[in-house]
Parts: sequence; structure tokens; C-alpha cells
Amino acid sequence: MPGLVLLFGLTIVLLANFKTRFRTGLQLRAIGLMASLLLLLSTVVGCGTGATALGNGSAVAGKGSGGGSGTGGSGSTKTATSISSLTVNPSSVVAGSSASATVTLNAPAPPPGGAQVTLTSSNAAVASVPGSVTFAAGQIYVNFAVATGNVSSDTSVLISASYNNTTASVLLSVQAPGTPTPPTPISISIHPSSASLVAGASQQFTATVTGSTNTSVSWTATGGNISNTGLFTAPNVSASTIVSVIATSQANPSVATTAQVTVTPASTPPPPGGGSYSGSGPVASWNAYLVLGPDNRYHQGIEIYNSHGAYPVIGYSYVGPGCTNLGDTFNDYWQPIGNGVWAFLNQPNLVYVQWVWYNNATDRQILQQTPCIDYSGAPIYQ
Repeated sequence: MPGLVLLFGLTIVLLANFKTRFRTGLQLRAIGLMASLLLLLSTVVGCGTGATALGNGSAVAGKGSGGGSGTGGSGSTKTATSISSLTVNPSSVVAGSSASATVTLNAPAPPPGGAQVTLTSSNAAVASVPGSVTFAAGQIYVNFAVATGNVSSDTSVLISASYNNTTASVLLSVQAPGTPTPPTPISISIHPSSASLVAGASQQFTATVTGSTNTSVSWTATGGNISNTGLFTAPNVSASTIVSVIATSQANPSVATTAQVTVTPASTPPPPGGGSYSGSGPVASWNAYLVLGPDNRYHQGIEIYNSHGAYPVIGYSYVGPGCTNLGDTFNDYWQPIGNGVWAFLNQPNLVYVQWVWYNNATDRQILQQTPCIDYSGAPIYQ
């Protein structure tokens, strides 16, 4: 508006000057020129109020008489146009287990319907995914599960997510299950693994079981008798015979071990009232006597001399001739004894006795043994 006032002021001054100097056509030409200048100025200034932009994405529009006009901008919120990332955790799994995957958009899903992202797997038999996941309006990321199947060897699978002509992918490694460790096999060892006995003699066997917490065994023999604890008594034989002693695992009855026992015929016992009551062997010499005990009765005894050392010497007394039907045992505690006179202190009526020398109480290897002695005719120890 101030520009318009100035323009009219200048025009009046010019007209006054021209009126004084020119009275003719020059005055008209000046008027025309001033009119053109006035029109040009009104076009530039606009002779009105144009648009004035305001903050916060709004505008106020106006229009003046000179035709000036303006428009303000409008505010907007960014929405998703592409996939930002695709991740899987863990990146390596054992076949048959699952992993968790996350797909993320570059901005919130647009309203009102959100966004749908397509999922694919390069090998659905090994790693399968849903066909798609849906983002609600304003949602940026979505989790989904990846299920795995069986594989015979380690396999990598490419998982992909697609949206609005954009795709993100990630590799998932599916590992073949490891071969289970086979259980430790059960084994049995017998001690001693072999033995030589005369008919009627006894041998203690022991069994060691490995590979199982159940170390119990069942004992059997192809001849003679054997107890639940592994004490074997050789059968009566007329010729040398091989007998098998068998220990079978109670944890796995298909596992068993065998020890071989060579059984030889027993010597003919001396006749009642007489015969030979002395002998010698690899470790000692001996004499059989009836020894008067504190009960004022005679008992089966043995004198040991020339012994190479102290050994567990066990006396087995029997009811029947030929040392059959075991009735009692001397030195049950397997105490080593050497030179001297040793005798039973009970059941003097069991007159058939066999004495056996062992190497020790643990291994129980037979070193020497007497024939079956009939003490009914043995000499009296003086």
C-alpha cells in the first residue's frame, strides 16, 4: 500500500511538470507512460496480500486485488516401503529342533491394513516356515518360528522374506544328530582261569565284572559242584577229566566266561587200621596222625615239615569213603601255616580228610594236596 501512494505522488508531480512545459501531445505521451509504469508496479507488488506460510505443516492462503496467491504445505508420517532385515536365532540348530526368526521393516507398517510379508525356504523338508506373516498398522517387526526336519548330514537352508519388491535372506545351518555313544560292553574275568584238582578237592573261583553296575554272576559247572559264591568241588573221576566252571552275568545273561579245571582220580585211600600216612609235595612234606585234643578225644591232624614257607593249608573232612559228602573244613579263615602239627578240634567222626596247600587266600591256587586219608587207622601222635 505505501508503494501505491508513492507511485501516485510521483505521477502527480510529473503531470504538473509536463503541464507547465507542454500543452500539446507530449503531455498525453507522459500520461500514457505513467500509466504503464503504474500497471507494472501493481503487477510486481501484487497490490494485495499473498500467502504467508506457518509452521507445523499448516498454511494460511490469501488473495489480493493484484492477483497474488500462495498455498502452504501439508504434514506427513513415513511408512514402510521395504524390508530392513531378516535374522534367525540361533543360526545353527540340531535337526528336529526349532529356531526363532525376526523380519523387520524399514518403517512402521502403513495404515489401515498394515503389511503382509511373504516367507520362503530353499528346502522346506529341512527347514519350514509359514507362508507369510502379517504386520499390523504401525508394527515394525514380527517374529516367526522355523521348524527343522531330519537330515543325514549338516545342511544349510536359505530363509527369505519379501515385501513390496524387496527381499532379505538369512542362512540357517541344520546339523545332523551325532551318533550316540554305544554302551560299554559287559565283560567277565574268572580267577583263576584254570586249575588242576584231584577228585573231591575244592577250588575257590572269583569273578570280576566290568561294564555294568550289576557285578553279580551266576555260577555253574559241567561236573562236580559249585556254590553260589564260586566254591567248586571236583567230581569223582576214574580218568583225567576237563570240567568247565562258568560265570554268567546277571545283568546280561548272554555274557559268560569259562575257567577250565583238570580233575584227576583220587588216590586209593589207605585201608582202615593201617596203610601209608605220609607224603611230600612241591612245597612241604607231611605225616597224618590222630592227635589227642583238650576234649580227651583223638582228632584228625597233620604234621608239616620241610615247608618252603607259610601257606593257607585247608583240611576238608568228609562223611563218605573217597572223600565224598563234605562235612567240615579246617582253617576256615585261610590263615597261612608252616611247619608244625595241626589238627581239627571238632567232629572227630569225620575220618576221611584231604589237606590242600594254596598259594594265598586271594588267588587260591592249589600248590599241593594229599590223597584222601582214612584216619580210622592213622597212627597216634606221640
